[in-house]
Amino acid sequence: MIMEYAGKLIRGYLLSYSGLLAVSLIFSYLANNYSSTPFITESPTLFHGLIVAPSEEMFFRYFVPLLLMYFGFPYLLGSCMVAAPLFAAAHYWAYNNNIYAMLSAFTAGCWNSMIVYKYSGREPFNFSPGLLCAMLGHASYNLTVTYMADRMLEISVITALLWALFEIYFRRVEE
Repeated sequence: MIMEYAGKLIRGYLLSYSGLLAVSLIFSYLANNYSSTPFITESPTLFHGLIVAPSEEMFFRYFVPLLLMYFGFPYLLGSCMVAAPLFAAAHYWAYNNNIYAMLSAFTAGCWNSMIVYKYSGREPFNFSPGLLCAMLGHASYNLTVTYMADRMLEISVITALLWALFEIYFRRVEE
């Protein structure tokens, strides 16, 4: 039981983190006329890593979808069709009206919604450990953008490869 939870947590975190980095790089590349400089927001890192990222994930990946699930919407539909656009709109001021950054936030919202869904319990749907994976991935992304923006591509590739290795390992352990 503990090994299964740890396996989901590690894999979900690595997939969330590498995916968020990739989303940011793709939209930054498109927005900057095919340059590779990622969007960078200058902000107090610990505040954004430890307070903002988990709070955003709690609201947009838990509260909003849970409210919609109460009214009969499936998690992914409510999360991607309602919560992700709200997540993008919440970043309107932070990204200075940049449409590519808004699209990046929308895509990141859908990505983390899929992470929560993939790595959470299904019977009944319980958000654990998927929501924690999304929180950790988002916090790590914020810290990386602030401190290591010039290494985002390498970090994204490394974390994606680590995810693949852990995916293979934990699938064998779970069988």
